[in-house]
Amino acid sequence: MAGSSGGPPLVRRILFYLQSAVLAGQISLAQTPPQSQARQPVPPPQSSQQSSPQPAPPQQPQPLNADVSDFGTSYIFSPPPICPRCLETELGFLGVEESRELATAITAAPFKTHTDFTVLLNLLDSESAAEDRTTQFGDRMDFVIRQQVFAKGAFEVTAAPRGTVFLRATDGGRIGGTAAGQYTRGRNLAALNLTYTRALSNPSANLRNDYVGAFDYYRTLGDKGAAWFAGFQHEYSTGNGQTVGTEQGGVIPFRNGQVELAVEELTLNAGIAVQGQARVIVNWGRIFHR
Repeated sequence: MAGSSGGPPLVRRILFYLQSAVLAGQISLAQTPPQSQARQPVPPPQSSQQSSPQPAPPQQPQPLNADVSDFGTSYIFSPPPICPRCLETELGFLGVEESRELATAITAAPFKTHTDFTVLLNLLDSESAAEDRTTQFGDRMDFVIRQQVFAKGAFEVTAAPRGTVFLRATDGGRIGGTAAGQYTRGRNLAALNLTYTRALSNPSANLRNDYVGAFDYYRTLGDKGAAWFAGFQHEYSTGNGQTVGTEQGGVIPFRNGQVELAVEELTLNAGIAVQGQARVIVNWGRIFHR
């Protein structure tokens, strides 16, 4: 009787211990990661870098005064429009530090009035970074309308609305204008440009506002038109602050055109960057009307 009365509790204890052991094993198995997951290899740093591309460095605003243009050398454009019913073309080369540009411009004066229209395009743009030079088509076009608004004696004033379209790398464009004056006395010529442009959109590489004041003095050396010149420029841009620069160069005339050579010292107040230019300008109108 004693064995039969103690049997069930003993069985129940054994069952209880077995259930506890099973439950403990399940909890332990649930908390321990599988062998395949625990031994999963960590990807090497190189593979991790390849799978996640490095962010591109922020694009710096491009200098707005570093364009080869039909208007003078770099700082000053000639206030008077070209001759009526004439066509003028230009091919220029510019170099500053590791940057090279091949630019062209075409100017047409289709009317008898003192008005002309110019389209400027940098054909090729070559940049060097970390000893790796990249050459590609240019990324901007400029459009300018030049209208003479006042002329009396040796003094002339021109208004020139202008716009810029960026073709690559910088979204949007720019719009603005220039007021230009010129005074001539004997072999001496002085020209002043006051330019304001603003961004149509405002990404990091397109300055919101840009103010430029530039002055050049020209001295003719002989009856054939050879001349030397020197100039000064002040520029204020939103986000870039103020910069000042100087330039000097010469003009070598030939039949129906001229060669212009210039050296500019940019950003004198923030580390000098030397820029060189060479340009050939031909007025085809005089040839067509012979």
